[in-house]
Amino acid sequence: MATLYSNLSKAGTRAGVGGGSQEVAVFSSYTVTANLALNDVIKMLTVPAGATITGITLSSTDLDSATALVYDVGDTADPDRHIAASTIGQAGGVTSTQALTGFGYTYTAATSIDVLVKTAPGTPVASGTINLAVWYVMPR
Repeated sequence: MATLYSNLSKAGTRAGVGGGSQEVAVFSSYTVTANLALNDVIKMLTVPAGATITGITLSSTDLDSATALVYDVGDTADPDRHIAASTIGQAGGVTSTQALTGFGYTYTAATSIDVLVKTAPGTPVASGTINLAVWYVMPR
C-alpha cells in the first residue's frame, strides 16, 4: 500500500498557507422582467484568467408554470461545462450539482459564466430571479 500526496499535501504545507490558494466566492443575480425564450443567454459573471473552478450553485424562482424549462450553465466554448440540464426553473429551486467537466476546470482567459435557456418554458412566467454563485481559486 502506498501513501500518495496531492499538490497541497506536501510535507509542511497546510491548505490555504504557503502552497495553497485562497478561495474566492462570487455571487450574481439576474432579475427576469420578460418571458425567457429558447437559447437566451444570461451573462452572469466573469471569472479571471487562471481561475480554477471549485464550486457552483444555481438558483431560480419558478419561471415556468408548466414543466419544460431547462437551464445549462457554462461558457461560450462549452455551454453546459458546469451544470447540465437543470430543471430548477420549472418550480423554483437550487442546485449545486456540478458537471465533472467544470469541477477543477482552469480558465486561461477572463471568461463569462452564462446561464443558457436550453429548453424554453412551456408556460412562461415573466418575473422572477436567477442567482449564480461561483467559487474558484487562483494560482499563487
